[in-house]
Amino acid sequence: MPSGLRARVERWQSLLNDRFAAGRGRPIAYTDSTGPRFETSPRDILCHVVNHRTHHRAQVALVLREADVAPPMTGSIYFVGDA
Repeated sequence: MPSGLRARVERWQSLLNDRFAAGRGRPIAYTDSTGPRFETSPRDILCHVVNHRTHHRAQVALVLREADVAPPMTGSIYFVGDA
């Protein structure tokens, strides 16, 4: 794993470990862009972030295919593995 990516992963792991170990894994209250208030666990927010990123990579790949351009590898495992 490249050192820059490793450092980012370690920062995320530290943040999440601190948040959950201290009992602060309770729901986070927020208001979305359309106005409703929500409360969501930090774990569910993190899952959303990962899945939303995947959604945008797929959108970009679709636009490239529609333009007859072969999209690059976009799988997360490609960026952290030995591919």
